[in-house]
Formats: sequence, structure tokens, C-alpha cells
Amino acid sequence: MLAWYQKNRKKTAVVYGIVYVISCYVILLSYIPKEVTVAHADDEICIAAPVTVTQAYDKQSVAAEHASAAKGGTKDYVCKLFGVIPIASVHATVAEEQMVNAVGQPVGIYMKTKGVYVAGIKELVTSAGEKSSPCAYVLQEGDYITAVNGMALENKEQLQEQVQQAEENAMVLSVVRNKESMELRVVPKETEDGSYKLGIWVKDDVAGVGTLTYIKEDGSFGALGHGISAASGSDVLALKDGYLYETCITQITPSSIGSPGEISGVIRYGDATRLGEITKNSPVGIFGTMTGTQTSDLQGKTYPIAYKQEIKREDATILFGEEEAVTAYQIVIDQIHYEPKEKNKSFVFHVTDPKLHDTMGGIVQGMSGSPIIQDGKLIGAVTHVFINDPTKGYGIFIEEML
Repeated sequence: MLAWYQKNRKKTAVVYGIVYVISCYVILLSYIPKEVTVAHADDEICIAAPVTVTQAYDKQSVAAEHASAAKGGTKDYVCKLFGVIPIASVHATVAEEQMVNAVGQPVGIYMKTKGVYVAGIKELVTSAGEKSSPCAYVLQEGDYITAVNGMALENKEQLQEQVQQAEENAMVLSVVRNKESMELRVVPKETEDGSYKLGIWVKDDVAGVGTLTYIKEDGSFGALGHGISAASGSDVLALKDGYLYETCITQITPSSIGSPGEISGVIRYGDATRLGEITKNSPVGIFGTMTGTQTSDLQGKTYPIAYKQEIKREDATILFGEEEAVTAYQIVIDQIHYEPKEKNKSFVFHVTDPKLHDTMGGIVQGMSGSPIIQDGKLIGAVTHVFINDPTKGYGIFIEEML
């Protein structure tokens, strides 16, 4: 073996060298965005990677490049290692500079689903004492039941009424699964208490507390930085309608290692306390329009937005409010992922502010949507807390929420 190595060590060294260079190249590319948005068509842009990014053009294309520098136009840049070796290209879209009001106040969120959502399939005990699961292999978790025997459903109570009326006769359910409509046949079973059931867990609405990220001049808003789902890791719920309400924070349970804390509050339902209407529930947040007269009370300071390539691995601040007072808490941006697998996990940060450490143990559930400011610009929002280290969290680029 030693003799073979001595004979082939040059070849081995070359192979290892090639593998090392390729690995470094692949890692470097992961730090370079494929596409960016810019407010100014500068000759050079900065990104959080050890490369120089300059405008790509030749003498023949100068006129065309100047024309495309207008708002809504596009530009191409080339990334050079050591300012010399071209290794990648970046496509840029020139956009208008945007200003928004960063809020950071907790709000009550209420949302109704489009159809009755199937949250789970369960086994039941029939009146004969037998175990049965009428909907097993028929319905699936994540299905939406929109009608029974051709009659549209408005809520889960109507579904329960239809099941009782059907007794042990077949029912035809109109179901939406992965955006595909279908009709499925099920037969309820009589249970020990004499009622009829399908053996499913269902829901038709959700409610909770989250943080309002921004309000635009036209009254449109963005919040949370992630979608509202039935469970962690599941698709966002299909929205029928939803609203923002005033909320009164009653308790903040601090986070600890292995146990994320949470913000508990009372949602003040009513026309007089309604703040806005939710029109979209998506993986990058909830969106809609402010409608309440109290909107002016939520208007925070106006900030220009920063696009992802402007964000630095440096100090930043989280804006989060309690009892109408918004506090700026210090954090540090640790990692930036230009092409994340999940858009709401675009960068990683850790808390350095001693007050946030002492009062909340770091990030808590309910802070999702809290604006993040760096260098006088709104760069993103808090989206997730690390369970094994609540002083760390994920954020989303603000451009994904606009």
C-alpha cells in the first residue's frame, strides 16, 4: 500500500486538489444570488460574499444598458473572484425605491377557511362496540370539505348536522385536495352515545396573536412573515376571509432551551376594534388592507426598504411592542441565504440585547412579523425561533413580503 501511494502520490494530490477546488467553487456559488432587485442601476453592487460584482457590458451594448437602467428594466452583472476571475452572473431588476411604515405591534388574527378543513383521521367505537374508521383511505389530512350531497358548507356545524341527518346512509362529500376537486362517498357510523360520526377532526377557523410588520401609504399591510397553517410543516390554510383585531397582551411566557415561549393575549372582537381585512394567506405572510379608524395609532416610523444584497452580517435591531410602546432590541445577523429552500428562512440572527434575554429568554412565539432594521432600512422580519437555542431565529427578506 505504501509503495502504491509513493508511486501515485502526485496523481492522488492532483485529484484531491481538483476535488477541493470544485468544493470551494460550489460553496462560493451558494453565497451568490442568481437574481436581485436594485433601486439604483449602479455599475457595481455589493453582496455578502468575497467577490466583486460589476456590470456586465461591452462597448456595443452601452446604449442598451443605459436604456434598461430605467425603472422596471433589467441589468446583468458578473461576479469576479479577486476582481479578476469571472465565476457567476447576477440578473438584476431595477425597481422603484419603496418606503413603508415599520410597525412591530402585536395584533389579534382571525381567519376562516375556505371549506371545512380535515385536521386528522381518527378511529371511533360504534354502538356495537366495534372499532371503526369510516373515512380511513377516503379522506386525508389537509382535505377541504366544501359541500355535502351537493349542499355547500359554510361551517363545521353544518357538516355535523348533515352527518346526523344521514345516520348510516352514504354521503357524497365534495372535497378539494391539493387544489383538485373530487367527490368522495362515505358512510357515518353510530357511536356509543347514539350520535353519528365520520371519525375526523375538523376546523373551519383559526385565531391567534402575531406581529404587524408594515403598513404602506395606501393602507395595505404585511404581517407574520410566514403563513398560517393547521400544523407545523403543513401547507398554509386556504383563506375564505379574515381580519385583524386589537389585542390585549395578558402574559409573555419566556423561552428556554427546548421550549419556545409564547405571547398570550385576548383578541378584542368587534366592529369597533377591527383593524383590517386579511385578503391573502401565503408562505411569506398574511396580507390585506387596514380598515379601522385606529390605523393611525399603529403607524410606525417610515423606513426605506433594503433588498437582500444590501443586508450585512452585522448588528441590526428588532422592533417589538408591548402596551403600545415599541422597543428596539439589538441582534446580530449571522448567516444570509440568498437562495433559501424556504423563503421565510432567508437569514439567521442571534439576540445580543440583555433586556430581551432577561424578559423573554430570546425570541418567543408571537414575535413573528417583528420588523428588523439595519443601517436605517427595513431589511426583513422575524419568522421562527430555534427550539434548541431561543436566542437565535430566522428572518425573511422584506422584499419577499412586498
